[in-house]
Amino acid sequence: MIKTALTGFAILFTALAARAATPPEHGQAAWLLADLGSGRIEQSHNPEQLLKPASTQKLLTSLAGALALGPDWRYETRLRYRGRLENGLLVGDLLIDFVGDPSLTREQLRDLLAGSGIRRISGNLLLNQSRFGGYDRGNGWSWNDLGVCYTAPPAALILDRNCVQGALYARLGQPARATVPAHQPVSVSAEVAVLGEAERRARFCELEVDMSPPNRYHLSGCTGPRQEPWPLRFAIQDLDAWGEALSRWALGQAGIALSGRISGSRQDAADWPVLASHASPPLRELVRRILIHSDNLYADSLLRTLGAEHFGQPGSFRNGGQAVREILKAQAGIDLGPAWLADGSGLSAHNLLRAADLLAVLRVMAERPALDWLVAALPVSGESGTLQYRKSVLQTPLKGRVQAKTGTIAHVQNLAGFIDTDGGRKAFVLLQNGLSISPEQEQQLARGEGDWPARAFERQWLEQALAADSIVKTNQ
Repeated sequence: MIKTALTGFAILFTALAARAATPPEHGQAAWLLADLGSGRIEQSHNPEQLLKPASTQKLLTSLAGALALGPDWRYETRLRYRGRLENGLLVGDLLIDFVGDPSLTREQLRDLLAGSGIRRISGNLLLNQSRFGGYDRGNGWSWNDLGVCYTAPPAALILDRNCVQGALYARLGQPARATVPAHQPVSVSAEVAVLGEAERRARFCELEVDMSPPNRYHLSGCTGPRQEPWPLRFAIQDLDAWGEALSRWALGQAGIALSGRISGSRQDAADWPVLASHASPPLRELVRRILIHSDNLYADSLLRTLGAEHFGQPGSFRNGGQAVREILKAQAGIDLGPAWLADGSGLSAHNLLRAADLLAVLRVMAERPALDWLVAALPVSGESGTLQYRKSVLQTPLKGRVQAKTGTIAHVQNLAGFIDTDGGRKAFVLLQNGLSISPEQEQQLARGEGDWPARAFERQWLEQALAADSIVKTNQ
């Protein structure tokens, strides 16, 4: 009996070793694979090493939000007033209490104002942002990413995602031309050369953007030619100007005359009567956007909201990170130890997590039936969200069998979630940091030769997880 068992394990070990995937050279890697039925750890490598999680950090933010707020919780943007209200005339001030609702649009603000019954305001319109405090961008966000919409500020005042879409027209031999829709209260200019690839490389030239208030964007440098316009997405920089412009538009569309001015506000208006309110979609839908589409704005607004709810003070990146720690420890038994949470989205280069932290989060999500909606919000390989076109999991046998959160920033490629094997569902974490290749390898990949090493390793590792399960069944 003993000799037979040992022989079986020897065969298994030899088979797995022959299939073992090798991580890219010069980087750092950590991984864990756990059987959800037995709880057994089947693969483990550097589980306690602190690495940059990138957007896999959204798993922590989403779980903390689910535990602390519940799937039916909603943001509530309220209209409050002080003064006297008679027959549609407000003799006093109207206040919009912005609370960080990342889904709020200018049209919804218009409808909120129109439904208030007010037709004239003798005083001022106050745009209140007391819900959040501190910086509206996370520590460790790259300065040269701040003009792009994936770093749009998750402030208390969010309208139309605090983002503007534009286009750059680039034809060889002609100056580039930048445009934004006429109704957007921003200005864009361009002094951009349109050059061929060889000349761009020789000049070490790329497209750059300079920003100045109130929401002015100037493009410079160079770009390549293109038949169709290059899409541009500008993150709003001057929130006061943005809020004033969109609120003035909403007032006009709602048929409300304002005698005073529109100004920012940070005051406790809890004792002001509520005139009307607008509710966001429930948290279950907001989290779906966080996980399926890896939405940074939604994740970081949720983090700051958790700070506000948990500590009863204006929400910030700092108290939001501490709130996530305390919620996960108290309600899920997860001690994050030396981990570092600089934001809720994973965008910051300051974030540090262990593979063990992420596996603990996945286990709680999988083991509690009340959190099934959270698991269902994860992308599926080759089918949805950020896994729909991820090349490592597009083909058989991985297509449709991986449900996981992606995590990608400069030099980082991570994946954490679940894989459905013949023996049942397993949780896994695969972190790859410090990824880089030589300029020669980059040119080979640009010509379609070979594969990105991190992508190849990810695919091989996941296929190995499936194969290991088949080998175990064969040798039982």
